[in-house]
Amino acid sequence: MTRKASPIFFEGAKIVRLSDLPFAQSTLFSGWLQPVHFIILGERNDYDCVKYEDYEYWYQNYYVGEKDLDNII
Repeated sequence: MTRKASPIFFEGAKIVRLSDLPFAQSTLFSGWLQPVHFIILGERNDYDCVKYEDYEYWYQNYYVGEKDLDNII
């Protein structure tokens, strides 16, 4: 199983960049995200970052759960 990514600290907030995630996680996580989850860093119009807590929630409740289910089947 792919490990959980570590947060990046930006102006006191914990974030994660989708492009820094392993390909499988990035693909599944970006498909789960709604547009409101993306955050803009400073003046950059970069929709590659989300709050780490959103990623952490998805990882624990969806990604790990799916991987556990694959092992059972």
